[in-house]
Amino acid sequence: MKKILSAALLAVLCGSGTAFAADKNDEGCNTKQFSVGYEGVFAGDVLQGLSSRYWFNNNVGGELNLYYGRVGLDIDSFDTNADLFLAELKMLYAPVVKQNSRFYLGLSGGVGSIGGDLVDDLDVDVTVYTISPFVGTEFRFSEIPDLCFNWEVGYKFHRVNVDSEYDDVNLNIDGTFVTLGAHYYF
Repeated sequence: MKKILSAALLAVLCGSGTAFAADKNDEGCNTKQFSVGYEGVFAGDVLQGLSSRYWFNNNVGGELNLYYGRVGLDIDSFDTNADLFLAELKMLYAPVVKQNSRFYLGLSGGVGSIGGDLVDDLDVDVTVYTISPFVGTEFRFSEIPDLCFNWEVGYKFHRVNVDSEYDDVNLNIDGTFVTLGAHYYF
């Protein structure tokens, strides 16, 4: 974890010089505009949800994602599904900004819960925490300046805490993920 965070910090520091040399055409860069869109994790965990992205200036932005997913549980030959709700906040830094695209580095963190009939009947509290460094790009077509598409690749650290009346279980799930999204800027 320390190596990944150190590498991400080094990349931000090395890339900050290129941010000043990049093309700074503000027309169509969607700065200081709120967006609403879709964000889906396709490689790694399969989650899909609503998203809102905001660029404070050409280089610094933030994003809020609200995900919903189904989790399959198999306990002693009993199969059931549970609902996963996850809220994630991302901080974005774009060292390279061009007229129709941005290359950015980011760090995200999230918290969520798993619930359902079986989980509620067993009096179990399941909490999910995530943290992830990633790289990505946002691009748009000049004919449709308010609609932007993005992709991201990163490494996600999951911590799942299961608190029950019998025992507490902590589970770590780590892995690479790929995210695709689309945002409309107002």
